[in-house]
Amino acid sequence: MKKTIFVVALSIAGFISVWRFEPGPVHNTAAVVQAPPSTSAPAPSAAPSTAPSTSDSSNATVTTQGSAESSTYGTVQVQVTFTGSRLTAITLLQAPNEGRALTALPRLQDEAMQAQSADIDTITGATETSESYKTSLQAAIDARGNR
Repeated sequence: MKKTIFVVALSIAGFISVWRFEPGPVHNTAAVVQAPPSTSAPAPSAAPSTAPSTSDSSNATVTTQGSAESSTYGTVQVQVTFTGSRLTAITLLQAPNEGRALTALPRLQDEAMQAQSADIDTITGATETSESYKTSLQAAIDARGNR
């Protein structure tokens, strides 16, 4: 009987550990995701410009910043670089440095680059971070529309 109690207690401790597990840092949060070069647009530069271009050309490079969106897990803010109307790079200016955001933010960046918009799915388990990311990204896209 004593062995049974000991085994049950260890099993419960094991389940609690697995349940509370969150992945640790796996990358630098200041990640930049760039779109693959398209056949009609020129190749994006290696480093995104921090200042918006003043050229009126349709293929001008413009960089805008999204709003800083706070959530329970941290603040998310993005910077977006456009070449013409194409979204060519997304840079995380602020991001949570722990928890599920570490795995969710790169996925959100990839989805946004493929969709070329902020109309992307929320990552399960990182709902608040996903919503903050999408709001900041939409603000950056909207800011480009004013130029």
